[in-house]
Amino acid sequence: MNAKQTTGASLVVALIMLVMMSAGAISLVRAVSTGRLMAANLAFRQAAVLASDAGNEAAIEWLKTHIATAALYADQPDQGYYASVPDDLDITGTQALGVAIDWDDDDCNMASTQTCMKASRPLAADAAGNVIRYAIHRLCRMAGSPQGGANSCLMAGGSASASSKRSSLSYGASSRFSTSTQVYYRITVRVRGPRNTVVFTQTLAHF
Repeated sequence: MNAKQTTGASLVVALIMLVMMSAGAISLVRAVSTGRLMAANLAFRQAAVLASDAGNEAAIEWLKTHIATAALYADQPDQGYYASVPDDLDITGTQALGVAIDWDDDDCNMASTQTCMKASRPLAADAAGNVIRYAIHRLCRMAGSPQGGANSCLMAGGSASASSKRSSLSYGASSRFSTSTQVYYRITVRVRGPRNTVVFTQTLAHF
């Protein structure tokens, strides 16, 4: 092999190595960019989860003002409150059938196959731009008094059994014989934030 052939082979090897190093550098840049994007998305999600506390507090305050009245025996759609919970409720609205919550005031994305329930009015957006709404469902089979003969509610310490504990949950026909009025309410909060961040949280409350 003469000098010219050796020089040409070295050039080819050098070019191949340069291409490989360039590809590696591009992959590293992409990995770093993806990592930063994932970290940013995680930060937005965490901020939205923390912002959901405001929705829980607003829902609890609303319940407190009505808990001693019979107003909670009936649906109040304009307030995002429902006296019973449907079996096929889909809080995210991703299913084609069933009951959905109208979080965006768009008739549940115009899904004609769904029953659409209203959410509360949106709370004022926080400093991060998170928009918060909630829906409250009393955990009963139907509207009306939780002590009604045909009704059945999830209650705190509501079992008539002597072996039941104060913190126990009971969900069945026996609950209507209880003297407890501590019906459980499920608060569903949806937070929509920057970069199309959407977070749902649920809280059980009783009074």
